[in-house]
Amino acid sequence: MNAREELQEILKKQKEKGLDLVCAEISYEGRWGDNGKEEITLTHSHTKEEAEAFFKALDFKYDSGFGTQELYGTVWLTYGVWLSRWEYDGSEGWQVNRCPGIPNYLRKAQ
Repeated sequence: MNAREELQEILKKQKEKGLDLVCAEISYEGRWGDNGKEEITLTHSHTKEEAEAFFKALDFKYDSGFGTQELYGTVWLTYGVWLSRWEYDGSEGWQVNRCPGIPNYLRKAQ
């Protein structure tokens, strides 16, 4: 799986719903470098050039199938929505999270 393409695909789907990328913090614990861990970040209020560098840094393949989780992180979107990494039974991917609405039974009658 290509990390950049995977993230861009889910961001495209979220963009169609009116949600935009705000910032991100992703770590790769695979076979990069001597320490085996790479941090890839995109700051809030980033420039176009910073976003391009962020996606360029994510342009690598990793094993999203069976085995240990390799990608970790959080991607913040607009309107209180965020993406987080999940892992289950050796597979991994991005999950869209939304802050839940307040249920009516918790609202005071006016």
